[in-house]
Amino acid sequence: MKSKIGTKLTIYITLVVIITFSISLALSQFFLPKYYLHQFNKKVSDAFIAYQELGDESLVEKQFDVTILSVSLDDTIDDLNGNLKHQLARKHIALNKFWVSEEILQKVKEDKTVGELYNQGKQKSSFIAHYKKEDNHLIMIGASMASFIEIAYFINRFNIFFLIVSILVIIIITAFLSRMLTRPLNKLTKVAKEIGELDFKQAEIRTGDEIEDLAKSINKMSKALEKAQQDLSKRNIDLKQFMIGLTHELKTPLALVRVYSSGIEDGMDDGTYLATINKQVDRMEKIITDMLYFAKTEENDSNKTSFDLIMLINEILDNYRHIQGEKQIYFKTEVTEYILTAEQDKVHFIFENMISNAVKYTSGNEIQIYFGQDSIFEISNDTTLTDISRIWHPFYVGEISRDKNFSGTGLGLATVKSHAEQLGYSVQAELSNGKINFKIGFVNSTLR
Repeated sequence: MKSKIGTKLTIYITLVVIITFSISLALSQFFLPKYYLHQFNKKVSDAFIAYQELGDESLVEKQFDVTILSVSLDDTIDDLNGNLKHQLARKHIALNKFWVSEEILQKVKEDKTVGELYNQGKQKSSFIAHYKKEDNHLIMIGASMASFIEIAYFINRFNIFFLIVSILVIIIITAFLSRMLTRPLNKLTKVAKEIGELDFKQAEIRTGDEIEDLAKSINKMSKALEKAQQDLSKRNIDLKQFMIGLTHELKTPLALVRVYSSGIEDGMDDGTYLATINKQVDRMEKIITDMLYFAKTEENDSNKTSFDLIMLINEILDNYRHIQGEKQIYFKTEVTEYILTAEQDKVHFIFENMISNAVKYTSGNEIQIYFGQDSIFEISNDTTLTDISRIWHPFYVGEISRDKNFSGTGLGLATVKSHAEQLGYSVQAELSNGKINFKIGFVNSTLR
């Protein structure tokens, strides 16, 4: 990675510099000479205008750095040119190539302003002159200019040298920058590879730029993947336990059905075999029904409504008053109304199972239920259990029901936990001094 990024940086920056210098060289070679000449022409033109306005030859020459000459148009062309060269010599201007042609004189006599550029050859300079008629005289304003080709050549040689030095500097700088850039990227590559091998590492990078943001995103992804893997592993274990429990729960009634059906075939039925078979079929049907409902709890289909939780609990308790026998259910609450916004069917299932479990498995005669302003529901009863570490597992039945009106499959509390987690509630089971206490914590509700 390091060599690739370093090479790319070097190539890209070098290309930018080469293109920039190439444009500069082209401008120096083709555009700047014309611009330079245009500026000199403008200077001489401005000097002509100032001379016509001010009429002060020495002031204009000093201000614009030009030379102003005047000769009579009545002279012959040779005398006119000789006179001009003499005046130029007096002003210390030596020109190898200078001549006012007949064509220029003709245009001047027509009151036209004529410009002419005289290249001085080996002198590496030029002389630009503007001619205009004033009364019966030829007025010439001129200025010497260095040969810009030579200047451009010098500039271009300097630019080429500077380009070579710049490329060397670029190579050194990009090598340093690529090292700084690729060091954290190499760390990220290593971490990403380890994540791909399910080793969820974290990248500690502090660069203060987009690479640090990328590292934070990868760290967040790593945590999420680690949690997802843990959840998946737990689900796989739960699935195995679920299948073992299901097999165990179905094995007994199936064995009984097989034995009693064989007894009927052998003529051993005393009149109770068919009733036993039907009872075992009912049990298997209940197991399958509970199993399907438990599986459905994994689908979190939200259909929330607002309802009074206290009223719901009282309605469920009323269904158990006539069958609780000698058991007493005590329900205490510190609030008269508790408006809950949730999926009412799931909440009903939670309380239905919590209360029915207490009625089925209590080893004493009291079931205490409490709901307070802290939004925590508690239900407790006596128990003979000594270990409740697997109480939320599917098909776990800690003890046989003490009430003939009830029988369980071990899926109730597992479904309660699944529903509660989907709704965002906390569930907890505690065992202390022969009593089991269940707690459910609610959120996003309204007390009254």
